[in-house]
Amino acid sequence: MNGFEMNVTNFQGTIFVEENNAYKNEQKRAQRNQRMPPGMPSQDMMSFWGYKFETLSLLSKPWDPTTREEIEGRVDQIVNNKAQYCSVVRTGIGKSRLVIGGEVDAVWDCKPERKEDPINWVELKTSAEINNDRDMLKYERKLLKFWAQSFLLGVPKIIVGFRNRDGILQRLEELDTHSIPGKVKRFGKGTWDGNICINFTAEFLECECHFRVRCTGNSLSNTGLKTKVQGEGLWRIRKREKSPVIELFKVEEGGHGDIISPAFKAWRAEMSGS
Repeated sequence: MNGFEMNVTNFQGTIFVEENNAYKNEQKRAQRNQRMPPGMPSQDMMSFWGYKFETLSLLSKPWDPTTREEIEGRVDQIVNNKAQYCSVVRTGIGKSRLVIGGEVDAVWDCKPERKEDPINWVELKTSAEINNDRDMLKYERKLLKFWAQSFLLGVPKIIVGFRNRDGILQRLEELDTHSIPGKVKRFGKGTWDGNICINFTAEFLECECHFRVRCTGNSLSNTGLKTKVQGEGLWRIRKREKSPVIELFKVEEGGHGDIISPAFKAWRAEMSGS
């Protein structure tokens, strides 16, 4: 349903992919300027509700050393979206090996002392209360985003706060990330399938795609990311809203855009001894 854009480059045989912030910011501006139906809150207000939910749910340090004043004072705490963790995981999809980094909201208890031990991450989400089949359909589509983000970053638990039209929290629901696709398949309306999502991504990264990828120019090609993104230059992956086509095209012939920092290049050169 939604569109997205990502920037891509190939550096020393490794493909680097990042979100295109210019596109993301433009989408946010369009949402803010969107005229809402009478009685509906603005996009900015709903974003504020989400950050307020995080502020009320989290502590900056474990329970024991936190004072009673800090615990009870969260309701008056100024909301901001700057505090965050970053989960960096090494994983694989199909034949592709991936290193992924992304924002995570919180740790359920505390970070383990040993680096090799898994971190008990938790992601916080908000959603409108479900009152009818249409609400259920919208929530099920949201669950795809919730699952994909947490599944890729190794987040085992998602907590959803359901609110009414006035932004008042009504109830909480804890979701086990790995169980979400099964629940959608068994009890939902079947709007998405986790296995199809994983297989789709695996084929997109490789070179044997059975869907349409629009490459440089107007031709449609059944080739994947690893086959097309070769040599220097900056590429873009784009999917327009409600479009069945993923476009892959080159936007700069040389360099690597802003994806590869000078500090990273210097570190790679030092590691290779060149």
